[in-house]
Amino acid sequence: MKPKVVLMVNDRKSCNIRCNHCYVPDYGKRTSKSTLEETIRLQEQGYDVIIAGTETLADPMYLHAYKQAGQDYLLTNGLILLQDPDIFDKLLKAEIKTLQMSAHFEVQEELNSIPIDVVKKAVGLSKNNGFRVRLATTITSVNYEEVHLMSTLAYYMGADEIKFINYLPIGSASANNDLTLDEVQRSKFFDQINQVRDFIDIDQLRILLHGNFGPKPGSKGEVLANENCYCPAGDEIIAINPKGEIYGCPFLMESQNIGTYQNGDLLIHNTLTKDKRQTCIANLL
Repeated sequence: MKPKVVLMVNDRKSCNIRCNHCYVPDYGKRTSKSTLEETIRLQEQGYDVIIAGTETLADPMYLHAYKQAGQDYLLTNGLILLQDPDIFDKLLKAEIKTLQMSAHFEVQEELNSIPIDVVKKAVGLSKNNGFRVRLATTITSVNYEEVHLMSTLAYYMGADEIKFINYLPIGSASANNDLTLDEVQRSKFFDQINQVRDFIDIDQLRILLHGNFGPKPGSKGEVLANENCYCPAGDEIIAINPKGEIYGCPFLMESQNIGTYQNGDLLIHNTLTKDKRQTCIANLL
């Protein structure tokens, strides 16, 4: 089976804010025209393509590649949703249905993300224009015990989903290891997830976990971990930066690349570890 290809289109320097937890390196950017062309080229070879980057709405022309890829969701910090009165029409034409925005609540300021009040406005405007909203919330050693509060706030903001993402000390976040969860904190976080899922109905708010936490006890992820096939990096998914360098996943783009993308060909010259697939490989770096 061919891996999904994450086509990274821009970097930190291309973004309109400088978040302290951004995992994306500075590798330049791909033009919107090139992004569309490479999406088509990869699809012709049988690959599923995912468009990703920092703030891709900085150039709305990237939306042509989203539509070509059949990708109905997009990640944004929300600022352009408030600044460009035509952006929602462009999103609708690109067949985007879900907008994911960062909302870190208690650590919003520490991570240098946009103010939570601005996020609330962007969420409200998105809902009024008919979009689903998923909040992306980074979990750190500061806020890991506030799952119930953050989920409740997400619900009252009007979000349809909240997706918790583990703080990894890579990229901009490498400057602050103190925010990383230890094993005890991670276990307590998982316990809270179970409690909140029992308390909040899924029809009110979907509560999701990013795979970079590693396997949660009692989950399908734990079964995969026991079979040493939890992490899909480099096997079921790869990431290509604008320079044509191939990595195991977007979280591994500061590690050794595993190949190159040249003239439409994926040339893999290095494989990731096969004996440590019981958790997210990015946690082992």
